[in-house]
Amino acid sequence: MNSQQHKAILDIGTNSFHFVVYKVRDDKSFLTIYRKRIVYRLALQKQNEKSFLSDEDFAQTLIIIEELKKIASQYSCSITATATSAIREASNKDAYLEHVQKTTGVSIELLSGEKEALLIYKAVAHYNKDAFSKRILCLDIGGGSTECILGEKGKILFVESLVLGAVRLSMQFFPGDKLDRNKIEVCRSFIHKAIEPIKQRVVAANMDFVTGNSGTIYAMKILALANRSNLGLEPQEEKILTREELEKAVDLLLSHKTIKERKTIPGIEPDRAAILPAGALILQSFFSMLNLSSLYLSDYSMREGKLLEILENVESEN
Repeated sequence: MNSQQHKAILDIGTNSFHFVVYKVRDDKSFLTIYRKRIVYRLALQKQNEKSFLSDEDFAQTLIIIEELKKIASQYSCSITATATSAIREASNKDAYLEHVQKTTGVSIELLSGEKEALLIYKAVAHYNKDAFSKRILCLDIGGGSTECILGEKGKILFVESLVLGAVRLSMQFFPGDKLDRNKIEVCRSFIHKAIEPIKQRVVAANMDFVTGNSGTIYAMKILALANRSNLGLEPQEEKILTREELEKAVDLLLSHKTIKERKTIPGIEPDRAAILPAGALILQSFFSMLNLSSLYLSDYSMREGKLLEILENVESEN
């Protein structure tokens, strides 16, 4: 492996396209040198109660990938692409994947919920060396699903992909512009019912700590930090989200009933204003149902897990 080799990973999610270029060193360590997030929500339409990818989804995907190919070429590397729940559940996913491959030359690996969870755990265990030897629960709240992974010493003990996502629940419970108390409680009840089947198993596992990496989790931490004084919060570590921080940040978020109002909250990303309430309710439900006091934020996620898998495969081939 050349000392300056680069790898480009594209993660096609429900809410956005995440693209990262890494510099990979001879010792297999790596450094992020370019990152781009393009917000585009896939498969929002339904046909016969099933989601499907529209003509616009096809067209926008091609435009985005061609743009990212140009960036990858600047680093003399090709794109490794993966897709998760939005495409996984679309009725015309096969036609979409074939069209993208034939038109752009980029093959998209469609990840199962279990494979997605495996890559997340691989990344988290690599990022936090202490986590490798401990029993940890990894949470990843995506646009269409939430991955729950319990692992220890590099091995996965339990995996569950829940049909809970920030975009999915926003469309289901908050399709209009305004939040109201009744819809919030109905959404919260729905989330609790989805988590309930795994609650006892997770609690009984006696995990050492909980970690997470997703836009929702980071957004809630940033919201707490940006409004710390107004919320009466004591300073906390940047890589830890406490239950108090989350509860007060959720209350602040939900007190702003419209998307326009939420965009005025310090620390909130404008393109998350519509979907963050649903994501925050998912995260809050995990904290309350599992009786969590805090969550560690990981800088590595599924994309880094995919990179690690690629590097492992290269090493085994050699």
